[in-house]
Amino acid sequence: MLTTLSVNSYCRFLLFAAAGALAVLAVRPVPARADGEIAPPFNLKWGEPALRLEEALLGTSARIAERSKTRGGGEVWKVDGLPGIALQRVSFHLRAGKLVEVELQYSKEDWSAATYEEFMQNVRRRIEERHGPGKPITRQRETERGIMKTLVGFRWDSGGGALELYFFAAENAENVFRSVSLHYQSPTSAPAVSDSEPEQDSR
Repeated sequence: MLTTLSVNSYCRFLLFAAAGALAVLAVRPVPARADGEIAPPFNLKWGEPALRLEEALLGTSARIAERSKTRGGGEVWKVDGLPGIALQRVSFHLRAGKLVEVELQYSKEDWSAATYEEFMQNVRRRIEERHGPGKPITRQRETERGIMKTLVGFRWDSGGGALELYFFAAENAENVFRSVSLHYQSPTSAPAVSDSEPEQDSR
């Protein structure tokens, strides 16, 4: 049986192998500074100290569900309970005790494929209003052990930072999991992306 954990693990694997405030359903513009730099959501700033970030979270209904260390010596806080339609979890990435990345994961069990498509397109349109057309960076579809997996991704670069938007789905005859995620990257953490064509469907 397909589990959320296994699907999320697979999604993270694909995202790293191939190379996150929208508090309501795509009605607020993607945050950006006057100089065009992509800003983190929730009115935060890049380089926000860990202590200030934790104090801000304590003032909301959110809770830090998990803290983990990364291989490069950074830290990831996985936070539940922040407000937003279908917003399941937010991951804050810190390096040297300062905020460098934010990932927002959206998923809702009663959403149909069409609802996810509409949500994805609304988010993409809001980003393009601020930063122009996105670059397709991945488009994969494959079947593994009876599970059809789909991953579609776009990327925007502005002011040295980056924003990536992904749709992921995994389904078989009995189960289906879908999610949309936003990955905000500060100028100090955004890796360069080549101009090569995106990965295409594989079967």
